[in-house]
Amino acid sequence: MKRGTTFLLAIFLISSLQAGEALAKRIYVTIGAGAVTGVYFPTAGAIAKIVNKKRKQHGIRATVESTGGSTYNVNSMSLGELDMGLVQSDVGYRAYNGVGDFKGRKVGKLRSVLSLHAEPFHIVANESIKTFADLKGKRVNIGNPGSGQRSSAEALFTVTPFGLGDIIVEGLKASEAPDFMADGRIDAYFYTVGVGSANIMDVATSHKINIVAVDDDVVAKLKKGRPYYVSAEIPGGVYPNVDKPVKTFAVKATLLTTTDVPDDVVYNVVKTLFEDLETFKKTHPVLNNLTPAKMLEGLSAPLHPGAEKYYKERGWVK
Repeated sequence: MKRGTTFLLAIFLISSLQAGEALAKRIYVTIGAGAVTGVYFPTAGAIAKIVNKKRKQHGIRATVESTGGSTYNVNSMSLGELDMGLVQSDVGYRAYNGVGDFKGRKVGKLRSVLSLHAEPFHIVANESIKTFADLKGKRVNIGNPGSGQRSSAEALFTVTPFGLGDIIVEGLKASEAPDFMADGRIDAYFYTVGVGSANIMDVATSHKINIVAVDDDVVAKLKKGRPYYVSAEIPGGVYPNVDKPVKTFAVKATLLTTTDVPDDVVYNVVKTLFEDLETFKKTHPVLNNLTPAKMLEGLSAPLHPGAEKYYKERGWVK
């Protein structure tokens, strides 16, 4: 056999072995998002896309699932059906600590990966509803069971002048609410989501709506004993017919995982994302102002060791 042919054969065999090794250690990571009309779905999609760009280096293939939201994602991670999930900070807090709707079923293996954008609590109402008091007796979607907005709505009504029993409660998915609103089948809906969500923008473009404020005194009561809530403001001019800022409260969107996911997998996901952070920030307006410091705020469970390792390498945590 000629020397050149032998050399080419050797290169081919080495390449084949390397490819085989890469296939052998390929790891699939499934990320739970939310409704396709919300912010979680494109955000999770952007994370997966960035991770997958480097899959030849780390062997990780990320996929995204549209789900029922934060509580669904936590429950699915606890069962091993999801590897990671986007979860509101309040839901993550209750799940990790076994309080509220997670009383008696603590998910102690939850771990934080990183924090994302703030998610203001939107009260989207038809134009006849001007104030929170106007919701009394109206048909209001507070979110499907297991969703983050339903959890927030239930907490909110514990500190408001009237309770859930004073409205006609609907339990629709976030993706269903805009059509029900447009058809007049509901008068308002709650949605905890990043500002500018298509879920709200679509109905606001075709119908006159109001974004109803949550008064400061109500927010102050809500925040007592609930460290995951912050005061917030929805800027004016984002949604049609909503020209002035609207006061409300917010949670943080967080990426969670569990202790079942290996350290090196979480490390590589985090490393890959931060190395391409500028690209990630451009994928959705709510991500524009992210910084490494902000992405370590509002975490509702201990850091996963894989994430912590990367943050220590960068000097972001001690």
